[in-house]
Amino acid sequence: MVRASLLPRPARARRPLNAPANDSDRPHGHAPARLLVVDDDPLSSSLQAHLALLLGYAATVESDPVRAVELALTGEFDAMLLDLGMPQVDGFEALRRLREREAAAERAPLPVIAVTGYSSDADRLRCLMAGFNEHVSKPVQASALGTAIASVLAHRRARADAAGDTPAPQACDAERLRATVRRLGEVKPDDRSFAPTVTESFALRSAQLIESLRASIDARDSERGSRAACALRASAEFLGALRLASMSGDLDAALRRARDAACGDAHWTAARDLIDAIDREHQAVLTLLFESSR
Repeated sequence: MVRASLLPRPARARRPLNAPANDSDRPHGHAPARLLVVDDDPLSSSLQAHLALLLGYAATVESDPVRAVELALTGEFDAMLLDLGMPQVDGFEALRRLREREAAAERAPLPVIAVTGYSSDADRLRCLMAGFNEHVSKPVQASALGTAIASVLAHRRARADAAGDTPAPQACDAERLRATVRRLGEVKPDDRSFAPTVTESFALRSAQLIESLRASIDARDSERGSRAACALRASAEFLGALRLASMSGDLDAALRRARDAACGDAHWTAARDLIDAIDREHQAVLTLLFESSR
């Protein structure tokens, strides 16, 4: 394993050397946000880390994705840049392992940005549907990297705020979903089919996940069900369907309780009730998405 820290880990109140001020992305307005750069290519990881430094962040490089998952769970980092094309354990598998561990520990998911040489709209969509929070293509440009990092850190702050005394997420889901469709339309303004295509991809993927959840509950396979629930939650969060995402999280928790309980009949019954409610919510989300895409 080769691990290199671009910066010494400073005390929280100390600004890393040569890192410009960027207070909006710093916890409590002083310490720079900490990024974990995961790439087995030393040239690529060095470029990403130095760009992050120039943008005002602290960066640590890890070449081993298995070790990176462990580091991501320490709570020392605010976001991860994860290369997809690594041998043995690629970025998709590393993300899956991280999300499983986070769910098991009931931790808030760490924002993860996919970094890949594949830059098509289909590649970006595949990453987002897999649960990545953002997508940056290689060769990495400072502007694109800065935008992606700022976006995931803002979303992280919003989630932390939502855990406080803010209104329940379902109150604003309709507005969030419509805003998502508008943003998708702005990605390729000359292609009127782009936003509907993303919506259709979500509809297909989410329907498959719900069927997998039903099959898992019938078979009392909590591990398979938990993976499907986490994937559904990630897809729903990407679109802004936070009520559906919250319900998926509740189902994941119920499945884990069923697995751990000596007699889990009550938990399996609760899981069946939740998947029925999720199915109804899913239909409502799809109705709103398709209406907004017209």
